[in-house]
Amino acid sequence: MRYLLIVSFVGMAFLASGQEPTKTAASSKEAKLVDEISLSDSDIEVFKEQTKQKVEEFQQHIVTIGSKDQPTEKRNMAEKEALKLFFKGAEMQISTINTDGTVSIMSRPMEKYLARLKSLPFTAVVIKFYDLVYISSFTRGPDGRYYSSATVIQEFTGFSGDNIVYKDVTKKEIEIVVDLVEDKFFNEKKWKVFLGNIKATETRKS
Repeated sequence: MRYLLIVSFVGMAFLASGQEPTKTAASSKEAKLVDEISLSDSDIEVFKEQTKQKVEEFQQHIVTIGSKDQPTEKRNMAEKEALKLFFKGAEMQISTINTDGTVSIMSRPMEKYLARLKSLPFTAVVIKFYDLVYISSFTRGPDGRYYSSATVIQEFTGFSGDNIVYKDVTKKEIEIVVDLVEDKFFNEKKWKVFLGNIKATETRKS
């Protein structure tokens, strides 16, 4: 395992062109699709790679937002860029280990979670990520969108001065949504990968 401290959770547009899928599409990391057809196996591989990039970009933004050593302007910019990765209405589950060893879980809208992350009551916050553990297969939902999930491991450490006052490791499951969006420049619809709700599936002391 390795920590992903600097990542590319990649401010590229992960868009696919509106044509039938070809082998060239997979090699160029573009899935050529229209809304009347299903994703081919090569298209699925393209979106799995884009999912990794999106998750890694989000992870980098989280590290920046949580670091009190970073300039405020940089943290604010990371917050704005992180929100662009998400499907509208996405929520984050937050898990906390209580003093009696039990775990409390609550959900917050993503924008509120990111804003709170900047103002946590610690003198320093260090967030590290292990490698992306798993990406599930993409399946088409009744709404026509494609869905998958990605699993990551996050280590959170909160300091008071030089002392660690809180630390945990959480397994997080990230919903992945592939949706057709309007590309105004090309005047056509293209498939795009978004991050969705994030669940805390397991939390333990580090």
